[in-house]
Amino acid sequence: MYYSTQYLNLGISFGSASLMRIMQVFGLGFLFVPINLVSYVGMPAQKSNSVAGLVNFMRNIGASIGTSMVTTLIARRAQFHQVNLVAHFTQGQPAFTRAAKALAARLSISGLDASRAASQAYGRLYRALIGQATTLAYIDTYWVLAVGAAIMFLLSFALKKNEPGAGGEVAAG
Repeated sequence: MYYSTQYLNLGISFGSASLMRIMQVFGLGFLFVPINLVSYVGMPAQKSNSVAGLVNFMRNIGASIGTSMVTTLIARRAQFHQVNLVAHFTQGQPAFTRAAKALAARLSISGLDASRAASQAYGRLYRALIGQATTLAYIDTYWVLAVGAAIMFLLSFALKKNEPGAGGEVAAG
């Protein structure tokens, strides 16, 4: 997730996005065995079906909550960044005025009349602003996920240890 905060931008190539996704999910395979192992530590064999049901239930609930949290966070942060970016997106800002005039000129060269070219220029600049705000929202969300993953990693050291040689019941086939 930290890598994603550093390299995510609007000009990202498909190859870079694919590499970023591979890096994000690479460790998932290493999570399921320890999670299941920790779930069964100290449980008698006759409770294994109950444990399996609870683990699957919690996995589904966690996925639902996580998806809702990320979706809400992206929407709220996109609104936040849009408000901040729009403050610099007004007629009084010289950079915005130059960009709007230059884009309107290019559009009028391509065959649009002056008023339509100006409205198209404003629309295209606003669409670019929305793209920037959304990208910043994704970066913020990746930061939150990176911090959450780091906290969970540290909390994993507080889990009850499995002592295989300590004896106890063994589940037979």
